[in-house]
Amino acid sequence: MFGSASQFSAPAKDGIDVPSYVRAHSEVQAQFTRVGHATRLADCFETGGLRLKLPNAEAVCEGVLINTAGGMTGGDTARITAAAGAHTRLRITTQSAEKIYRAEEIAASVDVAISLGTKSRFTWMPQETILFDGAALSRTLTVNMTECASAMLFEMTVFGRVARHEQMGLGIFRDRWRVRRGDKLVFAEDTHLDGNMFETLAHKAVGDGARAVATFLLVAPDAEARLNHARELLRNAGSYCGASAWNRMLVARFSARDPHDLRQDAAQFISRLMRTKPPRVWAC
Repeated sequence: MFGSASQFSAPAKDGIDVPSYVRAHSEVQAQFTRVGHATRLADCFETGGLRLKLPNAEAVCEGVLINTAGGMTGGDTARITAAAGAHTRLRITTQSAEKIYRAEEIAASVDVAISLGTKSRFTWMPQETILFDGAALSRTLTVNMTECASAMLFEMTVFGRVARHEQMGLGIFRDRWRVRRGDKLVFAEDTHLDGNMFETLAHKAVGDGARAVATFLLVAPDAEARLNHARELLRNAGSYCGASAWNRMLVARFSARDPHDLRQDAAQFISRLMRTKPPRVWAC
């Protein structure tokens, strides 16, 4: 997906040059292993404002990422690295929506890297990312998995706080996905929106007025067999959406003028397709 407009340039506040040492640089590195019938945290490193909590560590281990800074601004970085060992069952979400505030020059950066062992099952399902007016975000999601592992990935992005009648003007949004299965690249996608977001998303070929977009990707041995069921589940959705499948993958796209409709549609779709409840924090 690609959209472009005028070059983004966020004016500095009164010419003040913000020093790099006041930027937030956060990181979480976690390793998970199978212990009996359950998945357990084997090792974890945390620095900066990111924390990983495990309120549900049963057969399926549920990790919740918390950004204690309450959001990100230009120049802030966040890196999440997770390694799921053989036969693990792991789901990672976020405590709340991630807020990306105005950038002066450098974009905020979020880098997520996941590695999956033999017959592991992994879900990446953070709550939505909200871009404020003047925000700039560069986000990367990389997954390296074995042939028999399964990964379900979901990301939702909201352009402006619709509930407060805000419109996102100038900004940058770059989103890069790379999935390798058995060391072979099987999914690659880049999104680049640059300029006046409200005007860009108003174009029919880009968003047709959408204020929120989302991508769902399932990489699993039985992914293609779920296509008819996926399309049936999307039939009565309030958001504009569709699904396709190929090469043991299933992709569903969502866009909506009301982020609430998209979030509700996606949560119901994922829970029914995957036959599991959404993360508990999604109900908060």
